[in-house]
Amino acid sequence: MADGRHTGGMIETTVSTTAEAPTVHELLVDTDAWSTWSPHVAGLDAPSTRVEPGWVGKPRAFFSPMAIAMVVTEVYPDGGYDWHSTLGPWRLEYQNRVMATDDGSTIRFTAELSGPLGSVLEKVVGPLSARGQRNRMARLAEMAESTEPAP
Repeated sequence: MADGRHTGGMIETTVSTTAEAPTVHELLVDTDAWSTWSPHVAGLDAPSTRVEPGWVGKPRAFFSPMAIAMVVTEVYPDGGYDWHSTLGPWRLEYQNRVMATDDGSTIRFTAELSGPLGSVLEKVVGPLSARGQRNRMARLAEMAESTEPAP
């Protein structure tokens, strides 16, 4: 189950899973897998199907008339990645992290909006975005658990 917080411009969701961190990480960096755990992604224009530092892709959500560039700034081996998007004067900063635990892994996603009237925009779209983040992460954990070989 996803545990989420939506406070002052920041959305943070944490999910614990029995899936190992490398399994979760692989689903995060393999863009071909995105549609399985993030079904709002209707299309992707990207240089490769593997996220790496400096990777720039343009995912398009099914509810959006346009694609917005996603710039990956850091990839952590077996641990997720950081990225950002910019639209006009607004910047969205994301961290998609995976941490190994004794019984699987913990997945933590954060999203933060900055720019003019960012706090107003965040109040409008934040609750819906937080719900979407929780749903995506629950699907990611479920997908990772179902792809791991049985012990």
